[in-house]
Amino acid sequence: MANEELIQRGYLASGALKGDTFGEYELLNIGQTTIKELVAVGVEATPPKSIDFPFANYKAPKKPISAKPDRVYLRRILDHLVPVATAENKAPGKHKTEKEKLTSAEQALFAAASLGVNIAITSDGTKDIYIDVKASLENKALEYFDEQRDLNPAVLSNLLAGDTGVAKDPKPLAETTWQIIWHATKAEPKECLLTFVELFLLKFLSDNLPTATLPDAYRFYFLLEDPATFLSKHGMTAIEYYVKFIRPKFQELFPSDQVAQDTAINSMLGVSEVKSPTSIINGFAFHKSDETISGHNRTFLEILEAFKKFGPLTAIDPEFKLRLYETFLRRSARQQKLGQFFTPRNVVRPMIRMAQLGKLSDGAVVLDPAAGVGGFVLEPLLFDEALPNNVEFVAGKSKRRVRTIGLDVDLNLHMLAKANMLIHLAEAVRNPAVTVGALNQALSDTFVAINRNDTLGSLEYPPRDTVDVILTNPPYVTQGSAIYKKEIAEVKGMRNGVDLRDYYDNGGLGVEALFLRYISGALKPGGRAFIIVPLGMLNRTEPRPKSALLRECNIIASIQLPRNTFFNTAQKTYILAVERRHTDVDPRPPVFCAIARSIGETLDWQRIPTPDENDLDDIASAFIKFSEGDTSLADSSKLIRTVSADEFTANDRWDVTRFWSDDELVELGERENAVSRVDFVNEAREGISEISGELKAAQDELDKLTHAPMQDFELSDTKLFNVRSGTRVRGQDIRQHPGDIPIYSCFRDARIEKGRASRKWLESVGMTIEEKPIVTVNANGASVGKVYVRDQVCAITDDVIIIDVLDDLIDLDFLAIQLRSAVAAGGFLCEAKLFVARVKELTVSLPVKEDGTLDIEHQRKIAAAVKRFDNIRLKLSELGKWSGEARIA
Repeated sequence: MANEELIQRGYLASGALKGDTFGEYELLNIGQTTIKELVAVGVEATPPKSIDFPFANYKAPKKPISAKPDRVYLRRILDHLVPVATAENKAPGKHKTEKEKLTSAEQALFAAASLGVNIAITSDGTKDIYIDVKASLENKALEYFDEQRDLNPAVLSNLLAGDTGVAKDPKPLAETTWQIIWHATKAEPKECLLTFVELFLLKFLSDNLPTATLPDAYRFYFLLEDPATFLSKHGMTAIEYYVKFIRPKFQELFPSDQVAQDTAINSMLGVSEVKSPTSIINGFAFHKSDETISGHNRTFLEILEAFKKFGPLTAIDPEFKLRLYETFLRRSARQQKLGQFFTPRNVVRPMIRMAQLGKLSDGAVVLDPAAGVGGFVLEPLLFDEALPNNVEFVAGKSKRRVRTIGLDVDLNLHMLAKANMLIHLAEAVRNPAVTVGALNQALSDTFVAINRNDTLGSLEYPPRDTVDVILTNPPYVTQGSAIYKKEIAEVKGMRNGVDLRDYYDNGGLGVEALFLRYISGALKPGGRAFIIVPLGMLNRTEPRPKSALLRECNIIASIQLPRNTFFNTAQKTYILAVERRHTDVDPRPPVFCAIARSIGETLDWQRIPTPDENDLDDIASAFIKFSEGDTSLADSSKLIRTVSADEFTANDRWDVTRFWSDDELVELGERENAVSRVDFVNEAREGISEISGELKAAQDELDKLTHAPMQDFELSDTKLFNVRSGTRVRGQDIRQHPGDIPIYSCFRDARIEKGRASRKWLESVGMTIEEKPIVTVNANGASVGKVYVRDQVCAITDDVIIIDVLDDLIDLDFLAIQLRSAVAAGGFLCEAKLFVARVKELTVSLPVKEDGTLDIEHQRKIAAAVKRFDNIRLKLSELGKWSGEARIA
């Protein structure tokens, strides 16, 4: 029987050929079926009449259609099965000699070339060898792909695309996953982040670890089988299997309580042993109880499908590694109360540059005592001028030229930092010669949880004279900071040779003052620290904390960052750089002062790169030159001043704008022109009087207009309205196809555009161009429920609901007013998505005439009156802002 093997293996059970699931591919595990027979049952291929290759070891069949590959990998495109690779299986030990390897490779080449695919694989059960069929046929010699991993769907995808080393940005995947997790669980953003990172690591490690380390039954792809088939085979859903078997396997591979092998850490902190108390995964938002976990299986599979569609997680875009955490944590107001302002990468990198880590000697220590997710510790690994290749793996051990150490009290952040480091070490994870034990050692030697006292964290064990460079963004907490001093007072005994009550007795306000004391004592003589501090700490008048810092350190730089540098606070912040003094009589150097107006990205929530506007990067370059004795860049910049150390005493402010004149600050855009007190009073009185009169007139007008007869209409009335959603489009794609058509999304301000794109490109991707006026409702995010009228040619994203008005007797401006009231009455909150169906449920009241017809003239009068009212509100707001920010001469 020609297809007996295919029938026995169930590949024709449905009447049409269907292989086993292999990620996004299908696999035929055969060996006795010819290529001729495969083509006959639906595999789309045109076998050649002969193979032009000098087979020296393998006796090739005369006819390519007679080849019998052991495995065939196919991609299903609609109803077509297209082969993409073949493989030959050899018994263990059959690749011992070079001749055996060459014979197997030639056999694999023949089968692949016969089926017309470019990837041939041969395996002896311990190692997979990948043959480049096209190159081999062209060169008449075996050519191999540079791939060392065991075969899995990600490896096959990488080989087909040739993108193993091409960095991918998974931000869209993170955004999609966040939405799915949040809507299913309503968990805190931090829990959603932990869940995403856990599943990200499941996919990442499944794509890169050897099979001997992570068997197939514990991999991402094992979960992708049809849900009903999976349940029948295993007696449980995929999510239950994941929780019961795969999660414990990952926690076994990356165990908690891993002991740090670098004893220098113990010595630095003054402790006998350092353990990492977490694995690399923790906090699966779906796992509230074993009884309810199966109810989340559909959502779990939806997330897995999103990961599958995204493709291999092999090389990860460095930008993503830090910005991932902002994607999730910017949604949580709670983070701000905790003082956890995660540092933007566009600030981290210039600070690392200024630290000149590449000049450090072997064995030097770089420390972040408030490491969070590890940006300052991990970013130096990513670029040549810092610490590339600092982490090496030799004979099952990890080695570091420079010790990079991150401390934190938050165990979730500690776990996320370890996960982040694994992603940074993607090349090592892909390398079969690097063991999981060596990776574990690198993680535990890099990130240390100091949580014996949950309040004090790393402050409880201050290093003494042992650190070469500190890079940190310590937490900002002033209200409630007294609890830290109470905790210090309760500590019994010495910590690293000091009494904490005396050590931290500097009288400073806020946790950042305690960290400054920690930092000044930790540095070696000549060691430097680059610290992000709030403006309020620098311009406070209390002298004691400043005196304590100056006793041990010199101020070497004070750099003002622009407002809104940090995503979740508008507070102005500074980079303060200090250097540990060698002796009490060392002369103090001049202080490098600078004002950064830009950091290379927009300072709104979008954070769009603006590489041509990056004062901070230029300032970092000038600081490096300044540190080397070259003041040319500093002297030629309007943004930089070199100031005597006498201006930075304990009694001085340490912010820097005082070193620029008013005219210079106005020119730099830092300050508006000052007004006299008399002018301020006159302008304020005029504004108040004008607004008061306008408010009275608006009140009278609205009272007269709101007594007309009204009738309720539902937006589901298809005679009057057509409610639809916009179209999904990425900002990156818009920027790549610039044009004249504005694209609007869900922003708080109606004027903000997502971008502008060409009409030709928008039409090519199926995006509707709005040629007629429409009313829109923001359907997602912090501006959910905002209603705007769009009366220009534009395009709308899928975060916005569109209402087409089908009756000429409805005024769009009035409809928008009524919709705002309907949305407000509905109580739609931030992050509660307004779907099309929910908008159709809204009801609006419209004025009607005595005969029951719609009264458009009355609509227009009310709309005009409300618009004037809104303008008055805006004027009132602007007057208040001007009053608060005005500088009085």
